Amino acid sequence: MQAGGMTAEDRIFLKQLEELRLDQLRRHTLGDAREIVARAEALGPQRELEHAERDRQAAHRLEENVRRKKEEEESRRLEELRRLEEERQRQEEEKRRQEEARRRQEEARRLAEERARLREQRERELQAKQEAFRKAQEEAGRRAREQTEQRLREAQRQARQHLEELRRNKAQADLVAFFQLYDAKWQELKLSKKLTSVMLCEVPWPTFQQGCASPDDISRRDMEEFIFHPLRPGMETKSRKDRLKAEILRFHPDKFNLSIVRKLRECDREKAIEIAGALARILTDMMAEEIQKETEQ
Repeated sequence: MQAGGMTAEDRIFLKQLEELRLDQLRRHTLGDAREIVARAEALGPQRELEHAERDRQAAHRLEENVRRKKEEEESRRLEELRRLEEERQRQEEEKRRQEEARRRQEEARRLAEERARLREQRERELQAKQEAFRKAQEEAGRRAREQTEQRLREAQRQARQHLEELRRNKAQADLVAFFQLYDAKWQELKLSKKLTSVMLCEVPWPTFQQGCASPDDISRRDMEEFIFHPLRPGMETKSRKDRLKAEILRFHPDKFNLSIVRKLRECDREKAIEIAGALARILTDMMAEEIQKETEQ
């Protein structure tokens, strides 16, 4: 019967051919092995000498490598010791220089203090002598001068008091103007439809600090000082909750991001959203604390 184009006789024939090929291969291999054994037996003593010589040379090279490696390790060790010693000497020298500089500075400071003390002492002694001489020479006019000096001091005191009052009034006026400008800016931001390129530094933030460029530039303490300031116009009768509520309505993301951010410069919008978000969180925490205080009362 044929299978795949080959009969059973063909397969038997192929199998016999393969067995003959393998038998010839074994015979050739056996003959080659016998020849190799014969040559090895003839060259045995010579090869032993060659192997012994190679072993001796290998052992010599090994010893030479070990010796060279030890020398290199010893050289590296000595180099490291030398480096460590140089480093130790350098550190000691640096420490000595620093100590010398510190000693010189201390000595200079001590001498300066001593000179200052002596100068003050001489000045006090000179002043005492001058005062004694003045009293001895001008005793007759002492009371008149005292009265004149008293009137002068009183006039100076009143002038200083008046000046301080003017300064205090000006400072209060400046604060009121600052708060009014803050409210005016917010009014303009909310109502103006023409604003499209407001800079980040122009945005009114609830703090006295100027040039706010990140959330880290505004602290809760700054916001409390600004929001609850007693001179803030229009807020005199409002409670702390009402003041916080007014600011929350300004900086809440739903209102700020929708109505205000689009009026800023494109490059400042992301930073403004970040700052307003941080302020809104602080304001929310402050409002929660105020509500908690009311419930505890």
